[in-house]
Amino acid sequence: MFCMIGRGKLMTIRKKLLVVVAAALLSASHSASALSVSSSGAVPKPGPALAARISATKKVLRSDTWYGYKRTVFDFEGHEAWVVSPKCEPAAGLPWTWTMQWAEAYVDRTGVLDLLAKGWHHVTIDTFRHRMDEEGLRVSRAFQKFLAEELGFAQKANLVGMSWGGFFSTRYAAAFPECVGKIYLDAPLMNFDGFAKVGGTPTENAAQIGPWATMPPAGGDWSADPRMPVNMADQIAKAGIPILLLYGGQDATVPPASNCELFAERFKAAGGKIDIRRRALYGHHPHGEDPDKTSSIVSFFDVRK
Repeated sequence: MFCMIGRGKLMTIRKKLLVVVAAALLSASHSASALSVSSSGAVPKPGPALAARISATKKVLRSDTWYGYKRTVFDFEGHEAWVVSPKCEPAAGLPWTWTMQWAEAYVDRTGVLDLLAKGWHHVTIDTFRHRMDEEGLRVSRAFQKFLAEELGFAQKANLVGMSWGGFFSTRYAAAFPECVGKIYLDAPLMNFDGFAKVGGTPTENAAQIGPWATMPPAGGDWSADPRMPVNMADQIAKAGIPILLLYGGQDATVPPASNCELFAERFKAAGGKIDIRRRALYGHHPHGEDPDKTSSIVSFFDVRK
């Protein structure tokens, strides 16, 4: 049959066939890429691409700029959550930090901006109403599962725990040690004993600890309550989770002796690795380090060269 077709027409047919084959291959390639994104957690790109992946299953509340970085705020099981993307190519392995409470406080002193500049992601979810009780633990674990399985983030979180955030971080790490890489604690609340508003009424002080007020320990001794982080040092130490601890020696809001110092003593006794930075003249605030001295926090999280 081809002998009856002129050379010019034959060349035209060959070109058309090549175009068809190329289109088919390109289509197959796109399909394979789409499958890879949905099934294997492909690397989320900075900016709109990540927002689109979040909006595929969650209601996006808004997109804005957070300290110069793209932030996507969305609803997660009735809790406001957000993810901040780096401007550069995401770091290998998609490492990320999670400020567990007070995510808008002392941001430039916690090292998270420095890590964003190195390609890390940064997240938070507002679970304060739960005060990391059993429901708070469940929601937080589900949030991390979403980040890892749907967005492809690293399997282990790097926690930033300031004040109440320290309470959240240590309870979460004790409940799910396989989900936590490292913890940076800063003037952490770890025990309700002595934690009360100066001059506050019993009602006000009960409101301060949220749902925990309805489930006090037998005998009322919070210091002996196994649910308190101060009594979870052994579990976290044995899980091999390293800790960086910063606190003020003059902290009257969260007294170190019954909180972080007692925890640190028990943590070290259990073989845990902890770097302690006590600032003798500091109170509860400010958290973090001076903005030009956050390298100690950054190097704690990011030991890669």
